[in-house]
Formats: sequence, structure tokens, C-alpha cells
Amino acid sequence: MDRKRLISFLALSEELHFDRAALRCHMTQPAMSQHLRALEEQIGAKLVYRTKRHVSLTRAGEAFVQEARHIVAHMDRAADLARRIEHGTIGELTVGVTTPALYILFPEIVAAFAREQPQVNLVCREMTTAEQEEALLAHAIDVGIVHPPVVDDALICREITRIPFDVVLPSSHRLAAEPKIRLADLARERFILFPRRIGPRLYDGILGMCAEVGVSPESVIETYPAQSIVAMAACGFGVGFIASEVQHFIRPMATFRTLDGPAPQMTVGVAYHRETMSPLISALVRVAVTVGETIR
Repeated sequence: MDRKRLISFLALSEELHFDRAALRCHMTQPAMSQHLRALEEQIGAKLVYRTKRHVSLTRAGEAFVQEARHIVAHMDRAADLARRIEHGTIGELTVGVTTPALYILFPEIVAAFAREQPQVNLVCREMTTAEQEEALLAHAIDVGIVHPPVVDDALICREITRIPFDVVLPSSHRLAAEPKIRLADLARERFILFPRRIGPRLYDGILGMCAEVGVSPESVIETYPAQSIVAMAACGFGVGFIASEVQHFIRPMATFRTLDGPAPQMTVGVAYHRETMSPLISALVRVAVTVGETIR
């Protein structure tokens, strides 16, 4: 239903005078009459009685006035909604996020984004980096919080932070009394790591950096999530690697120590499909980069 015709009819219903209604709608009186005829033909009912001296609404016209006002209001709201979505001020984004990133910095990203874009709903899906790559390519998610690199050229990934790994030890461990330890001090220890399938590049990076300083673990125990790594260390099963002080879960019999010198790092990035960039995605990427600068 044509909005201009509805506006013309509503003006006429209030003015009950064609010249005044036409002036109010910034059109000529013949154009006003044409709008009315077209509207009456479209709905199949006569809306206005008209003589040389008098204009009044028919019963159908009186009934149609209220509905016409609702229709115009709905049309205006729909247009406003579309504009706001187009300009990135309202809508919904589905975000993939790895488990470590979910705990370390995603709450800060969500809070900062909500302050900036309160009309936008974020839907979170916990996924590995590999799963997020597949989901981004399939357009199943809009943005991914990943551990770079991503391999497909269709995806763009911006690094947002690098977080060094700390070591969690049994409190009875010989190194627990030291304020800082070096990777070289961990020779012949059993390592407790997350399963390689969750983050193969990150996993290989930890072991690779250890190999660079001549450290090879006696064995590797794999467990997940970070709380389990802490608990396994408290049990005395080995030494674990935990990224960020945020994940220093307080647990009796477990001690956290910072690595002195070269240390493995968890790199976190924000990824998106190069063909689906939108104002909303751009806003979320910018917020993620800003938050990442505060997380070390």
C-alpha cells in the first residue's frame, strides 16, 4: 500500500478540505484527488463523500482512518529498522570464540560493545579456531575470536593481543618457592597441556619454544579446560601452562609462576569473511582490537 496515498488520505480526513489537505502535503489539489481515487480503487471502497461545498468521510472511511494511521506507523518503524540495520546501530551478530578467549577477554569485548551498540544482540558460540574457520566460510558465524593464523585467503584476521603463558606447579614442587622460573628449568618434567586438537598451532608452539631452549618433556598429559590443568598440577601430575592471570584459578596445592625470559604466548585475533564486512562487523572488530590492547 502506497505510503504517500495513505498520508494524503489522513491529511484529508483531518482537514476535510481538499485545498488545505493538498497544501499540507505539498501537492496540488488535482494530485490529492488522484491519490484518493487510486487508494479507493486499491482497497475497493469509497472513503470520502465530496460535494462542491462539503467533504466528509464515509463509514468505510471512518473505519479506515485508524487502520491507516497504524499502517503508516508500522511502515515508518520498518523503514527506521532497516536504516538502523544498514548503518550498524541495530541487529544481531553471531560470534565464534575459543574457550581460552571466552574466559580471558570475551566478557570485556561484550561489555564494551554493549556500551557502544546497545541495540545489537551478540550470540556466542564456543568453537575451536578450525571450527570457526569453517563456520566463517559457510557464513554460519559473522566474527570469530581465534588463535591466528587462519589459513583461508577468503578470511581476514587481525591480531588483537598476545598473552604469555605462565606455569602452574604443585605447591610442593622444587620450583614453587622461586619467584620466577625459566623454561630451561622445566627439563625432564611432565607437561600438562590442553588437547592438541583444540589448538594444534598453539600446542606445537609451546613445545617448539621449549625445544629451542633444549627442553623436552618427560611426557605430556592432555586435559581441558584450564581449571582441569590447574587441578592436575595440584595433584602433582606435572607442570601446566596457563595463559593470562585471569586463568589463575585459586586452588590449594597449586602455585603459579611467571616465566623469566622467552615464554610461549597465546595469540588472539579477530577474524571475519572479507566478503561480508558490514558496519556491525566493523564495529565489533574495532571494539575487539581496542579491548585486546588492554589485555596482556
